[in-house]
Amino acid sequence: MIVLVQAVLIAILELTLQSWAWVALVPLAFGLATSVSSFKAAGRGALAGLSSWLGAGLYFYLTSGRIIAGRMAAMFGLGRGRGWVMVLATGLLGGLVASLAAFAGASIRAALKR
Repeated sequence: MIVLVQAVLIAILELTLQSWAWVALVPLAFGLATSVSSFKAAGRGALAGLSSWLGAGLYFYLTSGRIIAGRMAAMFGLGRGRGWVMVLATGLLGGLVASLAAFAGASIRAALKR
């Protein structure tokens, strides 16, 4: 449930306030607020970031972004018709950033508790 709340909050904040930083700030805040281990918080953050950025990437790719994703894939040497690889890379990057932020939040909370 917490993962779903984080993913929805990330998506809403990124669409309304137009900043990629929400993928890090939301899991950081949840890592600070919840009393779970650092690794569990990192896993939750990773799932939330991955699902929100992968979902947004798929939406934009399927509605209007095929040309841009294809050109970006060609620029990275993947071939022109491999835009879906860029969508997957976007989701993985969002998951990585969110995971590190949630880990940092939980670690800060644990350090302040001592």
